Amino acid sequence: VALALEALEARQISRETATTFRLGYAPARWDGLAEELRRQGVSPADAELAGMLLGRKQGGGHYDRFRHRLMFPVWDRHGKIVAFSGRILPATEDMPEGIVPEDAGKYINSPETPIFRKSDNLFGLHVARAQMRQTAQAVLVEGNFDVVAMHQAGFANTVAPLGTAFTEAQARLLRRFAEEVILLFDGDEAGRKASRVAHQACLSAGLQSRI
Repeated sequence: VALALEALEARQISRETATTFRLGYAPARWDGLAEELRRQGVSPADAELAGMLLGRKQGGGHYDRFRHRLMFPVWDRHGKIVAFSGRILPATEDMPEGIVPEDAGKYINSPETPIFRKSDNLFGLHVARAQMRQTAQAVLVEGNFDVVAMHQAGFANTVAPLGTAFTEAQARLLRRFAEEVILLFDGDEAGRKASRVAHQACLSAGLQSRI
């Protein structure tokens, strides 16, 4: 938990903002969530279907998908948590081998499930939609931390795609709340390419967009 709090402090994310987005921590254990769900009587098969647990290839049983990560809940437009996004934290020497794989990506997201499709959701929308309706404007950034920092700085109409290119389906979702989208991506080649893709998606959905 200390490493998760340090990551928030390094980004100057306040406790209040972290509470607003209900940021959390997935412990550095193979079965922390699996045991908790077992205590609550949740079927491991249901938890696997929801993308929270993974089935062991040998010996049966399940283990946690998210381990030693700063956790970002993902809400749908109705205000219900439907998925999670986890940002990797630095490993320590006392952790069990393999908890943080060497080839682990910076972020991992819940897989697509019966209640979650990445292309139909946006991180931060549950918090941003009221401000979007008020201003008829949305700000689109690249990552979860960008959204959290922008909200803390007063830009409460900010959202981000979930680790994928911004899609026309996501643009149509934004069209429910806003008329214009400001694209605020990184200035590198990948960011410029993402801006072009997002701009076209906005046009196809009937949204004005500018960079």
